Amino acid sequence: MVTKRATRFALISSLAAATMIFATGCGGTAPAASSSSNEKGLIGISMRFIAGNSWLSTMSDGAVKSGQAKGYTMEAVDAQGSAQTQIQQMRTFINKGAKAIIIEPVGDRNVASGIEAAKAAGIPVIVVNDRVSEELAAKVSCNVHDDGEATAALVGEKAAAAAVAKKGENSTISLYIQALFPQELVTQSRENGFMAGWEKYMAQHPGVTTKRIPNNYGEALPDKTLAAMRNVLAGNPDIDVVFNQTDVVMPAVTEALKGSGLMDQQGNTKVVIAGFDGGMDVIKSMATNPSSPIVADGLNQPALQAGYAVDEAIAAMSGTPTGKCSGSPATRVLPALAVTPQDASKYVTEGLAFAGQE
Repeated sequence: MVTKRATRFALISSLAAATMIFATGCGGTAPAASSSSNEKGLIGISMRFIAGNSWLSTMSDGAVKSGQAKGYTMEAVDAQGSAQTQIQQMRTFINKGAKAIIIEPVGDRNVASGIEAAKAAGIPVIVVNDRVSEELAAKVSCNVHDDGEATAALVGEKAAAAAVAKKGENSTISLYIQALFPQELVTQSRENGFMAGWEKYMAQHPGVTTKRIPNNYGEALPDKTLAAMRNVLAGNPDIDVVFNQTDVVMPAVTEALKGSGLMDQQGNTKVVIAGFDGGMDVIKSMATNPSSPIVADGLNQPALQAGYAVDEAIAAMSGTPTGKCSGSPATRVLPALAVTPQDASKYVTEGLAFAGQE
């Protein structure tokens, strides 16, 4: 999500969904997951979304499990997409005496007062997945995220190769990016990276012309993504390539393609599709179909990011650096990784909602 991220959907179990709806019905600040009675202290986690967002719930669960395993009391809360709610949650953690706070931020600048309040209280803040502005990033202990731009560049290069193989030299290729949120860093980095990889490949194929179809934004919501895709396809029935910026809405993308007649009910299509986030359903479909229309998918590994964030929180509160968060602003970045149908089977792991390492 979105923003990494910033994403909300794919299915969670009905029991988990019902529990989350009940827990967040009164103000959105109830714990999504927690443990208690550990003497090492509390680590608070505020997520942009938890309920209804399988990617971010995977991250939240991973952080709670990681912290519990290391002996800490963990409390994760759902900001429900509200910066003001997230700020209040951070202040609540401060009042509870939290030793550290991890946030998956609601916007890159909107939660500045929460970060400032924690800083004033001497409580380290770790930003995970989505990014804050460079000014705010310099005020937190560590910024943990994937290398969205580098990963998207790998995806873009592979998508370009597949498109040229389908359309041929001296062709015009219509490219559409189904984007996340307008003017958010995660959206921009994924688009910039994808286009860098695309253009790198196309530089070796000067006879090919790329026709960009203007972005539309689905906010990682299935219904909004479906409407956005339908609008684009209605005006561009000759679309050749779709880069969908988050796998949590891949079902909406394919439903729109089927509705337009560009994909049959078995999933066969001439449209080249590229994705991001490593949704396990997407990875499995690539692994079982070597001629999958999804030709590449970028991994950003929410469980791994969560573990890194907890490690950096503990390092910051204990004053013992991990040695893996460095630079200015201090950052710990996952290596870039893109999966293709040819190697997807290596990343299929039962029990994980998103491909990667736990």
